Amino acid sequence: MTAPGVRPDPLVAARRRFVALAFLRWFPTGLIVPVMVLLLQQRGLDLAAVGLLVALYSVTTLVLELPTGGMADVVGRRPVLVAASVLSVAASVLYATGTSLLVLGTASVLLGVARALDSGPLQAWYVDRAQELDAQADLRPALGRAGAAESLGLGGGALVGGVLVAVSPWPTAGTVVVALSTPFLVAAAVGLVHLVLVVAWVREVRPNGACRPRDLVADVPRTVVRGVVLAASRAPLRRIASFMVVLGFALAGIELLAPAAAAALLGGASSAAAPYAALVTAGFCASAAGAALAPAAARLARSSPRAVAVSAVLAAGALAAVGIPVGGAAAAAFVTFYLLLGVGGPLLDDLTHRAVSSRERATALSVNSMVLQAGGAGAALALGALVTTTSRGLAFAVAGGVLALGVLALVRWPPADRGHAETSGDEKVCQAAD
Repeated sequence: MTAPGVRPDPLVAARRRFVALAFLRWFPTGLIVPVMVLLLQQRGLDLAAVGLLVALYSVTTLVLELPTGGMADVVGRRPVLVAASVLSVAASVLYATGTSLLVLGTASVLLGVARALDSGPLQAWYVDRAQELDAQADLRPALGRAGAAESLGLGGGALVGGVLVAVSPWPTAGTVVVALSTPFLVAAAVGLVHLVLVVAWVREVRPNGACRPRDLVADVPRTVVRGVVLAASRAPLRRIASFMVVLGFALAGIELLAPAAAAALLGGASSAAAPYAALVTAGFCASAAGAALAPAAARLARSSPRAVAVSAVLAAGALAAVGIPVGGAAAAAFVTFYLLLGVGGPLLDDLTHRAVSSRERATALSVNSMVLQAGGAGAALALGALVTTTSRGLAFAVAGGVLALGVLALVRWPPADRGHAETSGDEKVCQAAD
């Protein structure tokens, strides 16, 4: 605790704000995750219509990842974060009150845009600020704490969301606002708090420059193209993107296969709903613990790439073991999988930041997010077909095997080279002054 009258260290203050904003960003998501499908079904949508809304969200996020990452690098982190917060609040309110497919579809699109907008700017802002204060600052402790905060926000929000439905004063049906709307309304309120804190805390020192719409339209595509070329041509980023594809495959695999496995073990979807929600919360908490352990894991392994590789190999084994048809063993493997992936997350972020300059930071993070989702889409198609023709156990094993093969991208890690990352002197850049 800082003594009265003594100003806190600026680097410590930036880290605390970064971690707090990370928590507040993901807590609302945790609130709505357990009840999203239930609310949509209560509104009269069948599973096909629910799938359409999920597809709208996913496609919107995937298409906009690179453009919005480029926008954050061009106009600044703060305005993009503000826009993401506003859209998240609007989406939550529309979900809470919408009763038609059109309104709920609009909410899904807005949520997808918000997700694309905030996939990198907050972390990019912190890294910029930390390196502005101390060029040699160790980024891993803050990234680890933020990763833990995100997981705790998701896990805590999931638990609170279930409680809110149980204690809600609104009826379960027959009105615009129902009991299942409550977590969405609370998510909107928390989102407003997040918005206020973003405005108050996220400060940037950016070069002055004209920011006409014509300049912005011209600059963002150039930034996007530069990001794609960067990810393909720079060895560390190419390795990270390759690994993120298989990581997305593994994550989507467990999200697709585990609910059905739980239902089979526990006697049906209704019987499995509450135990599976508790298991998901335990997984999020384990991921938070893994993120907190990331700096120690890197020191123990003597490098971040080696620590990510070891944790991924172990996670691959845990993922395959989730398919064991024994409840206790499968649950332990599930939690272990998330614990081990939590270790690798902050270290991959650290490796990304060390391979790029400030001008490319948010774009590089968006590339990572985009290829992660591409891997997830592949898993949904491949594993969905595989499980219907063979068995869940084999599908889990395939998902684990793909993750294990992805570790090859982390072998003999190349040195970071940011020599070509800086903006060339003759390149016109539109940037907003804070």
